[in-house]
Amino acid sequence: MYDILLIAGFGLLAAWSLFFLANRDLLLRLWREPTLLRPVLIVESDDWGPGPEADAQALQRIAAILARVRDREHRPAVMTLGVVLGKPDGAAILADDCGHYHRSGLGEARYAPIVGAMRQGCEMGVFALQRHGLEHCWPESLLVRARQDGVLRAWLADPEARSEALPSALQSRWVDAGTLPSRPLPDAEVRRAVMDEAEVFLTLFGICPPVAVPNTFVWDDAVERAWAQSGVRCVVTCGRQYQARGADGALAATARRIVNGESGQSGVRYLVRDAYFEPIRGHRAEQVWDAVARRTALGRPTLLETHRESFIDADHGDTALAELERALAGVVERHPDVCFISTERLADAYADRQHALWQHCMRARSVTFLRRLLAEAGLSRPLKLCGLYFVLPMAVRLLAAVTPSAAGRH
Repeated sequence: MYDILLIAGFGLLAAWSLFFLANRDLLLRLWREPTLLRPVLIVESDDWGPGPEADAQALQRIAAILARVRDREHRPAVMTLGVVLGKPDGAAILADDCGHYHRSGLGEARYAPIVGAMRQGCEMGVFALQRHGLEHCWPESLLVRARQDGVLRAWLADPEARSEALPSALQSRWVDAGTLPSRPLPDAEVRRAVMDEAEVFLTLFGICPPVAVPNTFVWDDAVERAWAQSGVRCVVTCGRQYQARGADGALAATARRIVNGESGQSGVRYLVRDAYFEPIRGHRAEQVWDAVARRTALGRPTLLETHRESFIDADHGDTALAELERALAGVVERHPDVCFISTERLADAYADRQHALWQHCMRARSVTFLRRLLAEAGLSRPLKLCGLYFVLPMAVRLLAAVTPSAAGRH
């Protein structure tokens, strides 16, 4: 009997050793990812740019909601605006028979109310601008596709057309998706496009945002280098880096995994946005509360992805605004120590090992690390095969029982 137990014990140790060796890189990433002491919530909203004056009114209503909800330091809730600085001038492009690209820019007088609403929200401390491209496509890719796609030409002919209605592959600005599979863009063209974007930001807002959000989370090292050279310090990701579109237009598979606080080769710092709030698709406040609770347990911030379309939709805009306020108020009620800051400030916090948001207690970090292992989808099967899937929850409970709560340390 003793021999059987000894063999079984050695078998388990061997299985656990194989698990740690096979997943060493990911485990190190999860351990090195800083653990936050407090819940952090940032609403991240993309695609704001040229549009009707009603968009400015939507931004003003959002700003008023954000200003009403405060954390314990009396900071208002923050929504980042992924700003698209222009859109294709469809009429001019069609008049040119898709031979040359023409842009309608956010600096035109007709878009002044939108720019004004963005500036006002920034002054109130409730909006923070992010780079999301001069347009939500690569111009030459759009022209190539439009020359042979009647549906796309019809989109260009519609003066009310929104970038959200473009084919998904074309919305990936930082690849050439004129034909599929996509191809990388020339480095020189990437650098020029990034610098043009920075110049327009400076002209319109007097600042060049240090945070970039890759359109559809597709970008490569050349784009990242150009961003870094133009002042970008933080890139918002979905936890993966996609670099291409496949033959079917879908995001090409990638093995690169990203965690909060990692730095790229160009020195930019990555943050992960992997929670979603799209009222136009039926999302409600309860899903936000659940997202914040789950990420707080993992020592991570909640970067809540949403888009312009939820708030400008004629049928769902009011519902979206109501759910946004209910979601934020509910988070404050459930997490009185929640922290409202911008993505830029959060990136700075990740860069500062002495920042007040960091958890330094080794036992508390160990609890969080084990929870991250159990929550990692790609580790579920290996954990079950080696038996750790059933052991780790007990270890978490034991460690958590003797770990002082964050609330007790404040």
